[in-house]
Amino acid sequence: TNIGPFVEGKFDLNAADEPYSGIIKAIAAICQKITHNNRSGETGNHVDPISIREKVSNALHDDEARLLVHLVPGLADIIVTAVSADDNVNKEGGATAGRKLDVDELENGIERLKHAFRLLIRTFCDHLAPMVLFLDDLQWADVSSLQMIDYLISDTENESSLMIIGAYRSDEVDENSLLYNKIIALRDHKSVTCNFHVTEVDLPIFNIYDVISMVKAIFLSVNKDENRALAELCLKRTLGNPYFVLEFRKMLYHEGLVEYRNDASVWTWNLGNIEDTTMSTANVVVLLQDRMRRLSKYAQMYLRCAAYLGSTFRNTTLELVWKSHGMPMTVGDKPILPLLVGMAAKDSFIEESGSDQYRWVHDKVQEAALSLLGDVKVSPFEIGRTLYYSLEPSQLEQDLFAVVDLINSGNTEKSAEYAQANLQAAQKALELSAFQSASRYCFHGIDLLKTTNWSTDRQLKLNLYSVGAHSELVLGNIEKAERYMDEVFSRGDFTAMQTLPLTMTKVTAMTSTSTLRFNDAVDYCLMILKELDYKVTASRHLVPLETLYAVVKTIKMLKKVPMDFHKHIGVIIDPKKKGIVALTASLNYVAYRAGDSKLAILAACKIVDMTLKYGLSEY
Repeated sequence: TNIGPFVEGKFDLNAADEPYSGIIKAIAAICQKITHNNRSGETGNHVDPISIREKVSNALHDDEARLLVHLVPGLADIIVTAVSADDNVNKEGGATAGRKLDVDELENGIERLKHAFRLLIRTFCDHLAPMVLFLDDLQWADVSSLQMIDYLISDTENESSLMIIGAYRSDEVDENSLLYNKIIALRDHKSVTCNFHVTEVDLPIFNIYDVISMVKAIFLSVNKDENRALAELCLKRTLGNPYFVLEFRKMLYHEGLVEYRNDASVWTWNLGNIEDTTMSTANVVVLLQDRMRRLSKYAQMYLRCAAYLGSTFRNTTLELVWKSHGMPMTVGDKPILPLLVGMAAKDSFIEESGSDQYRWVHDKVQEAALSLLGDVKVSPFEIGRTLYYSLEPSQLEQDLFAVVDLINSGNTEKSAEYAQANLQAAQKALELSAFQSASRYCFHGIDLLKTTNWSTDRQLKLNLYSVGAHSELVLGNIEKAERYMDEVFSRGDFTAMQTLPLTMTKVTAMTSTSTLRFNDAVDYCLMILKELDYKVTASRHLVPLETLYAVVKTIKMLKKVPMDFHKHIGVIIDPKKKGIVALTASLNYVAYRAGDSKLAILAACKIVDMTLKYGLSEY
């Protein structure tokens, strides 16, 4: 019997805006299983990694492969793709993937990414079925992740077995939440049309009888009433949360509030003493903090640094932070970090989750570590700054969102370089269609440049405003998008080519559902095309005649084109020609919507003409 892989991904409270974080972790775990190729039966299917590599590479186009490789750690070891050296992270500027996003990518990024994820999961399922993805803490999942989960579940072309298990805290999800409504939509509507099953399992908190059973199993007393009294106090302090109950039990033991009598082989305690001692215990975080504060200064420093790195972290990354803060690398003649890792694991704060990778055993442990104060002098901004300058480009690409989030936490330095980091994160988020995150990073980047003038960081500001305007428009924040556009266009010292992405956004804004200014959009497209030295029509009055001439000319040209023309046609490389095609395509649409069908046909003919002369364009 085949035993498919069980992989998990966890969403992080401190990275709630990081797009696809939980899904990426789950897919990265699949990649790790494939590359390790545990033939002893870890995956159970004894699949040849080379076979999977070939299937995945064949299923994905280069653009799709490149997009996923820059997103999922470990996927580059599986996908055979022509990702060039230029696709590395570039701190000097530009998108994180080493290329500027084309206008069509901004418009169609959602579908491209969803389709790429579908193909990847479909291929994995073909070789590793039945496959189980466990996604934890869905209450912290971003909008993009919920949409992606929906898309993966409703894939009717995936004929292999796939189970997605999602866990969330019901007390943090109400009827107005995105997660609640997504579950309702999947259960009541899509499950029928897309032929999948939704099973909901409610895991209630412990009741008094559950806690009594646990107390009896651990702290057996001669007196049954004492067991019940301790269980009632435990329930009162923990509200029945299973993890809290376990931590409360550990605290009783470590504090010496329960004692084991060897002569009678039973546990004894003073209930009044326990009640007084735990009176200030409002929640499990307080219990955990008390345990952590008893540790050495270096142990507390380790825990807090690790907490800032997220729900999972690499020890090599933490070592960079450790060195940058001037912390000792040895104690006696032994390296200190392995000792601290062993301590944290022994005390059940962290656990190993992969090669050089660890995770917190519970998000409450991470929360407690983040709250450590006193002698632990470290800030998220300092950690983020260290990682931004110290990580290898490929590693920074993977951890970009987390690093920039750390930089933005408490950053008071109005640095253009940190604004550039936010631009990189915004462009990556935009490429992943995570518009909320892109909007947030642009806002931070623009804020960091408030005190500088346009002559100082001209291109950086233009890029931030361009990406910001597009993100806000997609999110429906039209007024904010227009403010960003007005800030740039009011200057009047940029060329039409420099502001082309912003121009495309403005055309979209003119034709949004709240404005529907199609005639204005037509005039605007014609004006910008003229500034780009491309004339569609000599005059709007001559459009009928020009269209008739263009149609006849286009038909004659197409008749001369050989049948195998598409096999040999090239791709437009020149940015200006690509921009003209993009804007002409927009003109084609807005002219049709404005009721000027002749101008729309003329624009279509112009696109055909440019394609035959210069090659294909994405538009």
